[in-house]
Amino acid sequence: MIAVLTGDLVDSTAMPLEDYQLAVGIMEKYLAKCQARFSTQGEIYRGDSLQLIFKQPQHAMRAAIELRSLLFCAENTQQPLGITLSIGLGEQLIDGNKPSVSQGSAFTLSGRGLDNTPSGHISLHHESTAFYDALVLATKFLDSVLYSHTQKQAQVLYHYLSMDFPTHTQLAKALSTSQQNVTKHLARIGADLIKAYVVFFEEKLTKESE
Repeated sequence: MIAVLTGDLVDSTAMPLEDYQLAVGIMEKYLAKCQARFSTQGEIYRGDSLQLIFKQPQHAMRAAIELRSLLFCAENTQQPLGITLSIGLGEQLIDGNKPSVSQGSAFTLSGRGLDNTPSGHISLHHESTAFYDALVLATKFLDSVLYSHTQKQAQVLYHYLSMDFPTHTQLAKALSTSQQNVTKHLARIGADLIKAYVVFFEEKLTKESE
């Protein structure tokens, strides 16, 4: 089993040019970061969409949350940058050197799932056991929490995930703020529950892909 993450910028055609260029730059840098961290294959296509292949599917949800948070917390934009994201869990029948020349159920599930995902939200799709139906439901709850975050909270969450759940002191140092401020933000964003979800997702999919 692999995971395919497909994303589409929200209202990209209506963005000011500076915001659009910033959003694409953020996506390009994040694709490179995922390649280094998770050995993914990815590309940006149609100018405002991206697709990432995770041969280790357990990393896909962490990446989706990080990317959404990273875009949303971008500063000096006319409107917060949004992205719609869909993860497909399935097979890869044709293994190309980039997503656009690869095929399999994971790609189909991710692409079709994106078409049915509300703008700015994250969704999960699969063709596996009933357990994954429960994981899909849990993902909907997670998405509801993420969608209510402010830009500052999104920034805190991005660093919390990308630093692999650091202590409050470590996170405060990275964000150049106080430990008390970090503790307040983490409580407001439901960080403990987000961490529990991500850890559970990663542990379950690690076992499934062994």
